[in-house]
Amino acid sequence: MNLPLASNVKQKRSSLKSSYLWNSLLANWHYHFGRTGEAILNWVDLLNYDSPKPRLNVVRSLIDAQGFQEARDYLELQESNVESPEMNYLLAQCYVGQALIPQAKKKIEQAIHIKPQNSIYWDLLADCFLELGDWREAIKSLDNSLRAAPKHAETNFRLGIIYAFHDQYMEALMCFQGCCQLQPHKSLYWEMKAEMHLRLEQLTDACQSFEKALRYGGTPDLAARLAYCYIQNKQIKKGIKYYKLTLKYEPDHYDSLSNLAAVYQNQGLSQEALNLLERAKNIFPKDPILLNNYAFTLVHQGRTRKAAEYYREALELTPNHPLILYNLCVCLTRKGNWQEGITLLKKLTEIDPNHSAGWALLGNVYDQIDQFDTAIDCFNKALKLA
Repeated sequence: MNLPLASNVKQKRSSLKSSYLWNSLLANWHYHFGRTGEAILNWVDLLNYDSPKPRLNVVRSLIDAQGFQEARDYLELQESNVESPEMNYLLAQCYVGQALIPQAKKKIEQAIHIKPQNSIYWDLLADCFLELGDWREAIKSLDNSLRAAPKHAETNFRLGIIYAFHDQYMEALMCFQGCCQLQPHKSLYWEMKAEMHLRLEQLTDACQSFEKALRYGGTPDLAARLAYCYIQNKQIKKGIKYYKLTLKYEPDHYDSLSNLAAVYQNQGLSQEALNLLERAKNIFPKDPILLNNYAFTLVHQGRTRKAAEYYREALELTPNHPLILYNLCVCLTRKGNWQEGITLLKKLTEIDPNHSAGWALLGNVYDQIDQFDTAIDCFNKALKLA
């Protein structure tokens, strides 16, 4: 005797494949595996299912997948039947995605008029103002967003970035300070706070903030920034310590090699400085400032002729750099090469007429070749500029 089937499995499968749930799962599956085009087609199919309410969850998925036109078509069709702040917000997102900023601004303002306490609406309005180049109005929008969601650290961070970009460092510092209070273990917030302290020449506070940034997200770059702060704050031993820490984990960290070499040179450790500069030169052999520093270190070792070669190489890369011109002239005059020294010093004073050291050196050269009246004129110009 044949036993009856508990259910018609084939019929169930057919029904499942044509169901809303199946298409929703299929869309998410395609999107998860990077097949965005197929996912968008599935989501558009879902929008065609009858529903007493707009399918805003599907629209959000389309917007996340940058299916802005498909989401916009559906929303504009629904707009004639029902209007809500959320629909205006989603439509504004579509317009922003298609670079239709004035239309987006109008829609998000309509949403805010109905529901002003929603922080994400204000965030999108700030985006519109930034796209329109009005950063002050963007700040007002973000301030309103913070009133709606005062514990949202990311809004504080956005405010800080805008202030910092426009050189409003004290305001930016206050924003980043708020971020650190709301999320005290996020390295990026402490790093930006430290950078603002540095811009405001608050070196001790900058060191403390960089210390915390390093503690919560240690990277060689952060260690190098901390080292720089300590050097600027005259805490040389700590600065050297953190430059060494940077180079331990990133031996080719160019800034650390160059800066630590400068520290060693200032301490009279010319050979240690030269070793670091040699490593840096292997990384970027055509950096004129590095070549200048390399030559400067050679001068302190008494290797003036070799130093002049590197100064000339640096000048080939940047012919009108006052510092390099002056340093080369010092080398030339030490070797008694008066005529070339005069030629380059005249070029230097043409480029930078207020270069007092250049005028003084030119006076010394003329004095050496017994052109005393010209030397006095140069010394007088140097004295006026000193």
